[in-house]
Amino acid sequence: MIHQLRSVPRIDSLPNDPRHRRSPVSRWIYLGLLFAFFLWLADLLIGPMLRLQADGLVVADRLSISVPFAAQVEAVAATPGAEVRRGDELARVNSVDLSVAIATLTARNAELLTKRADLEHRARIAEAVLPIARDRAQQADRALDRIREVRDDGRVALTTWSQALAERSVANERVAELQAEARTSGTSLSAVDAALGDTSRALAGLGHAYAGGIVTAPDDGIVGLTTARPGEVLTVGQPLMVLYRPQRWVLTYLETGTLYSVNVGDAVQVTDGFTRLTGRVVEVLPVADQLPEEFRKLFQPRDRSQVARVTLEDGEDGAALPLFTKVRLSGIGWLSPGTTVRVWLERLLGVPARLGGGTAAAAAGE
Repeated sequence: MIHQLRSVPRIDSLPNDPRHRRSPVSRWIYLGLLFAFFLWLADLLIGPMLRLQADGLVVADRLSISVPFAAQVEAVAATPGAEVRRGDELARVNSVDLSVAIATLTARNAELLTKRADLEHRARIAEAVLPIARDRAQQADRALDRIREVRDDGRVALTTWSQALAERSVANERVAELQAEARTSGTSLSAVDAALGDTSRALAGLGHAYAGGIVTAPDDGIVGLTTARPGEVLTVGQPLMVLYRPQRWVLTYLETGTLYSVNVGDAVQVTDGFTRLTGRVVEVLPVADQLPEEFRKLFQPRDRSQVARVTLEDGEDGAALPLFTKVRLSGIGWLSPGTTVRVWLERLLGVPARLGGGTAAAAAGE
């Protein structure tokens, strides 16, 4: 039994759903997110042209440790990456050629000393005998004069006259020999002294260079990763190892063709991810160099960028950045010195631009 007819909805008409009114907060959040996205996109595209963004490497001044002679490495006391102090033993080497050279110079030095002693002995004998020889020559002259006085009377035999002449000749010849020997001995002593000084200095230089085969650190620093191995033969000038000084700085590659400028004395931010340090530009070189291989972008040729030197501020823990760490440098905000916004504000407010010489002087004073 049917009590009530059910109305069937029409398929050609749709019911009207009431539209709920959205909260204004969500609308502002949406607009804010949209604005932030476009701002981030603009910064990604044109930001590097307006503010400092550069790559860099943490480096340090290096000292090449080598020996000025061919040698064989006997032992290496310093391990790669170890911190050493001035005077610490780094390695021990042995040089056969240098040992032979030292032995030869030592023998030459002994010969010169012997020759010098002989010359001094001869010079002293000549100085001691010369007065006696002169007295003998004078006596021979007086005797010859007396014989000449009585010779005219025929009371002197020819043999006596000949003996007197021979005695005078021998005495004068001996005086001349002693005088010449004294003069030549003095000249020879001067030459021997000069040669002895040269050999002594050369021997001292070789001894200082060899130093018993012990190679010491010339300054405080960190040993590089590449060192010579025991038994390896080093040629002249071949490095034994590399020593890096403790003071670290950042070798920076600045982009060219930007709208900002980087000057000496500008403060920058150095980061390798979570570690952030403050640095200061101390030198901007007027040359450009190719970027290292680690900065090369995929499918792009290696660019050239201007080179700058950035040191870490006093009090910053430079040890937090290991040597040869790849870092990123940026200006400290959009109002950092050198940025386009800062330059525009300085011109708008009438602030005089910083002079390069004053900035360099201020950096030197720091």
